Amino acid sequence: MKACVAALILLMAVPLFAHPPKNVELEYDSDAGILSAVIEHSVNNASKHYVNKVVVEVNGKKRIEQTFTRQIDGEQHEVMYKVKDVEEGDKVAVIAYCNISGRKKSEVIISAEQPEEGTE
Repeated sequence: MKACVAALILLMAVPLFAHPPKNVELEYDSDAGILSAVIEHSVNNASKHYVNKVVVEVNGKKRIEQTFTRQIDGEQHEVMYKVKDVEEGDKVAVIAYCNISGRKKSEVIISAEQPEEGTE
């Protein structure tokens, strides 16, 4: 019985150690059509606690979804995607998911001038 209680307490404590990505920094190169994202997600073990999915949306419609089985390193995860047919004024969003708990979304409005960035 004590082992069951201990296991239950340990199982309930796992989400306390997990956290969503802290930040998603976006950059869009309109000349090349390349979207770069640096996902800040500091972890102790990048093969057990990691960014497991990245979704790219353009104007609210899913364009890309990629899954991962580990994080690149213990501090961040970087991705680059070719995103075609994006025009000035379009909203490009990247949503990064933690394999244990939570997500972080960041958006950029495509502009000929300085890009506008925002995070949720």
